[in-house]
Parts: sequence; structure tokens; C-alpha cells
Amino acid sequence: MSGRCQYGHMGRVLVFSIAGLDLWFNSADHKPPHFHAEKSGEWELRIYFLRDRSEMNEKKWGKDPREAELKKLLGAAEEHRAELLKEWEQKVHVKTRGPNR
Repeated sequence: MSGRCQYGHMGRVLVFSIAGLDLWFNSADHKPPHFHAEKSGEWELRIYFLRDRSEMNEKKWGKDPREAELKKLLGAAEEHRAELLKEWEQKVHVKTRGPNR
């Protein structure tokens, strides 16, 4: 990742990592709180970590991730919700308002 995208700077998710995935917050993003997860050249998801697991991910582009990858990613997001919210609040300046959830 270059550290910049169409929305501004990016801050890496520091609470956890998963081998083979890039995890980041866009510094000028929108609510509800979320981070981005990308498997290079294959897919990108938005992970809305405060939501129930069944509503937590949204595909931004690419094919569907493998079930094992998605399970690991969503499980880590659930486990670290409080820490992710702290990171979101430190790294994201909300550009457009959306629902809190």
C-alpha cells in the first residue's frame, strides 16, 4: 500500500494483523466506524466492526474471500471491537456523516 488513496492518508490497523491481508483506516472516511481489509489483487472489504457478524462485512471490489479468511477476519474484529473503536477515533476524521452503527 502506498499510504495514500482517493480519500486521504491511511492508518494501519495496529490492534491485530492477519498474514496476507492489508488492514487500514482511511483518515477522511465516513460513519459507521469501519476499517478496510484487502487481499492484494483479489478483493477488498469494509469491516463494520461494531455490527453483528452477519452484517459486519461489505465487499468493495473483487471476488468473495475464502470462508476461512472471512471467518478469521471477522472473529478478530469481534474480539477487538473496543480497541478498534479507539483506533478509529484516533485515526479517522469523519468526512461525511452516516449512521453510528
